[in-house]
Amino acid sequence: MLNQWAEKQALAEEKKRVYWWQSKKDDRPNIGDYVAYDLVKRVLAMKGKLIKDKLDPSTKLVSVGSVLHFARDGDTLWGTGYNKKMGDKVIQFDNLDVRAVRGPLTREYLMNRGISVPEVYGDPALLLPHFYSKHLMEKAHKKDYIIINHMNDDMAQYEGYEKDLITPMQYPGSFIEAIVNSKRVISSSLHGVIIAEAYGVPAIFYDSGSGESMFKYEDYYQGTGRTEIPKVTSLAEGISMDLPAPPDFTAITDKLYQAFPFDLWGA
Repeated sequence: MLNQWAEKQALAEEKKRVYWWQSKKDDRPNIGDYVAYDLVKRVLAMKGKLIKDKLDPSTKLVSVGSVLHFARDGDTLWGTGYNKKMGDKVIQFDNLDVRAVRGPLTREYLMNRGISVPEVYGDPALLLPHFYSKHLMEKAHKKDYIIINHMNDDMAQYEGYEKDLITPMQYPGSFIEAIVNSKRVISSSLHGVIIAEAYGVPAIFYDSGSGESMFKYEDYYQGTGRTEIPKVTSLAEGISMDLPAPPDFTAITDKLYQAFPFDLWGA
């Protein structure tokens, strides 16, 4: 019990310095939110730093996910996106230290609020292949496709597809392994699409009626130089249609890594 208490305290201290969202109703991690903790920890390790080494614990780094509304004055943004579903009513900041944002729509939103934002775009989850090896995870046989649901989906729509369904409510290793061992991904989860594309696996957004705003999807695609969202409204269409190969993200990931605020950790 003492070890569990100490672990919770340590996580609470880390969360003061690096923000990630965690459901209060489900102990499992949601991949698109947990990456904000896992990936940042791994990036910091490149400089021999830990999250707890942040020089100023009074402000935090806000990164992966549509979590802009959790930022407060003085916080730093790295690849964060605006959640239009939440709207302006929950915004509680006037000044931020912005190093990168998910896409041009988030940049426009912040600029309209008088906040300076560099033209550095991309979801930091695109950096995952640098930390989780595709080569080591690949198996001899690959599935023709996998389907990834959104955590808020009505699961009845996936009846008949259970053997191909991958939940986003898991840790990165097993989630990425499922993706790299499939030939295509049909996903209503934005990070199902992003992580698949990061690993060079063709992916299509499945518009499942999850209630999520299209803003975040448009923001991501525009941030990677695409003006249209490739999407389907049925699983059968996503399984059968031709999918283009993902773009080369090298220039984007290089800029994202270079924009990481190592200086906040004295590195």
